[in-house]
Amino acid sequence: MLKASSVYQLPDLAAVGDGDTITLMVRDKKNDNSNEFALTVGKTDKTFEFNFKIENIKLIPGSYDVVISKKLLSKFTNHNYNLDYYIALEPDSSFG
Repeated sequence: MLKASSVYQLPDLAAVGDGDTITLMVRDKKNDNSNEFALTVGKTDKTFEFNFKIENIKLIPGSYDVVISKKLLSKFTNHNYNLDYYIALEPDSSFG
């Protein structure tokens, strides 16, 4: 996702749940005509949109478990290292 953001020059990352699937996407929220790159990553019965600024996602490359709180805070836990990152979500994030 970070590579796609760089290639397409997109500033925003979102985790979106539509009541069926969870999709990660990079996009420009301020420009409806911008490019967008999306990957389906899981299943959910919830609806939500968790938004991050790409500039805030600075992680050691690897696999992560991600937990996102309704309080607009996320925790990224690395699979290979004893390492946690806490990253704030954007205020326009929603959990329905």
